[in-house]
Amino acid sequence: MTTGTELRVGFIGSGWPDRIQIPVFRSGGLVPQAIASANPANARRVAEKHGLPEIHDRWQDLIASDSVDMVSICTPPHLHREIAIAALEAGKHVICEKPTALDVADAEAMLAAAQAAPGQLAIIDHELRFHPQRLHMRQLIKEGYVGSVLHAHFDRLGSERLDPRRPWNWWCDMEQGGGMLGALGSHLIDLARWMIGRIERLTAQLQIGVLYRIDHATGHERQVTADDHAHLLLRFANGAMGTITVSGLTPGGYGMSIMVVGTKGALKLDNQDQLFGMQGTYPDGEWEPIRARHTPANMNDLPNQGPFTVGSFYLAQTLAMSLPMGETLLDDAASFYDGLAVQRALDAARHASQQGTWESL
Repeated sequence: MTTGTELRVGFIGSGWPDRIQIPVFRSGGLVPQAIASANPANARRVAEKHGLPEIHDRWQDLIASDSVDMVSICTPPHLHREIAIAALEAGKHVICEKPTALDVADAEAMLAAAQAAPGQLAIIDHELRFHPQRLHMRQLIKEGYVGSVLHAHFDRLGSERLDPRRPWNWWCDMEQGGGMLGALGSHLIDLARWMIGRIERLTAQLQIGVLYRIDHATGHERQVTADDHAHLLLRFANGAMGTITVSGLTPGGYGMSIMVVGTKGALKLDNQDQLFGMQGTYPDGEWEPIRARHTPANMNDLPNQGPFTVGSFYLAQTLAMSLPMGETLLDDAASFYDGLAVQRALDAARHASQQGTWESL
């Protein structure tokens, strides 16, 4: 359905599109075209703010629009399955927010719908795969910079869930797919698979920091059932070990970081997205900076320089260049198959935390 060289995007949901996707996708060469939200007032506000020509009260009307080529699904996870399948059946390209779905069964149904539409793009928005330093780090690992990987560590530490004044919303509700493990841990699980290899076994501990929060819609307290902090131990199929820590309960926060240690060297990406390596005099040497890729001048137009914003920009550039040419299989994008693999890890981690077990994937 793509016309000429323009790829017109319709957004379902108003939060993430407003903060990041609409301005960043536009900077990357995509055309923000339409928006729909469960709250029509929010859709109108975002459309006016960003100059979107179409507003829809129902997501079904957005995916039926002939002027939308790609649908970006930015809703709570329990809605992903229905919307993604409907959008693919309507002939649209689909980029779906993470976590892929509410559970493995939903993710399997989404993958089946994607396989039934091979001429359309169907990816999960793991935009960190397009972040230049993370791409560079992965390439160095594949080229043997560290030798055989011994252990790898992926962290995202923040403090936002420590605040008891934060209201109850879907992030607090396990039945809607809330929790730090799904929202941010899914990114780290995907990076671990993408950089190191298949995860063979895992165990996990999940924790809730604030047990009750006020639902501003009712003024009453509601119980929090989704995790605020998650710690995973991993065993990869290639024998490497790993950890993932995703936290909203770390005072002061820290951000995101990665460290990969191998038999010949080590790599680390710090919370400023600076890449360092150690080789040669390894293991007693010093960390040396690894030159980053060139950052284009128009990156200064982005809302911020955080990793999700930068990754979204490069993802948008790739989509804007590839899809109008008929390329729907993107080397670095997370397919719905990748999304299913991450969903299996998420479900296994929740089960492992409840039962105190190691789970095989």
